Amino acid sequence: MNRRDYLKKVGIGVGTLAVTPFTISLFQSCQSDLGWNLVFFKNEHIPFLSELSDLIIPSSNEIPGAKELNLLRFVDTYISKVLSKDEKKIFNNSFDGFKSEYLKSSNLSQIDLTTLNSLLDYFLVRNKSKHDIWINNFMNNGESLSFVFLNSFRKLLINAFKTNQYIGENILVFRPVPGEQKGCVDLQETTNGRAWTI
Repeated sequence: MNRRDYLKKVGIGVGTLAVTPFTISLFQSCQSDLGWNLVFFKNEHIPFLSELSDLIIPSSNEIPGAKELNLLRFVDTYISKVLSKDEKKIFNNSFDGFKSEYLKSSNLSQIDLTTLNSLLDYFLVRNKSKHDIWINNFMNNGESLSFVFLNSFRKLLINAFKTNQYIGENILVFRPVPGEQKGCVDLQETTNGRAWTI
């Protein structure tokens, strides 16, 4: 099996997070658990990952960001409870690769948001043409590992954001008891362009 097929199979880097009842209950438990203990990540990585998550999903006047919603808690719990041993190893290796890229110009003790932002821009925006190359060579170089980590981490954060109770009830379109079913409708006309909550 080639690397690309393996990545598709394990869901790291190119797959999407399946929003199942288990995932939703996992997220709800993350929101209500006040005594959160890290399971997958280490304590010294939390400030770094917290700043990274806030760059990916920043807060605004209307919408809270990743830090305010404690999305990192969900990501940590999801990785530890849902991913297989091999998937965790890939995620950990890719995280180490991303840290190495970051450490080329900054350090973990004093987080440089400019460096983090430029890495996000480099891997996720400016070099979209390299995404397939990086996926195919995900264990061969630091850039590939960094892309796999950022892509996977971003997907986990976005799914945590969309599954968050506050976002579901106050930002997305939420109707606990839906009325009539209309098949093909204009999203702009129906919900002002907002997605439906899960």
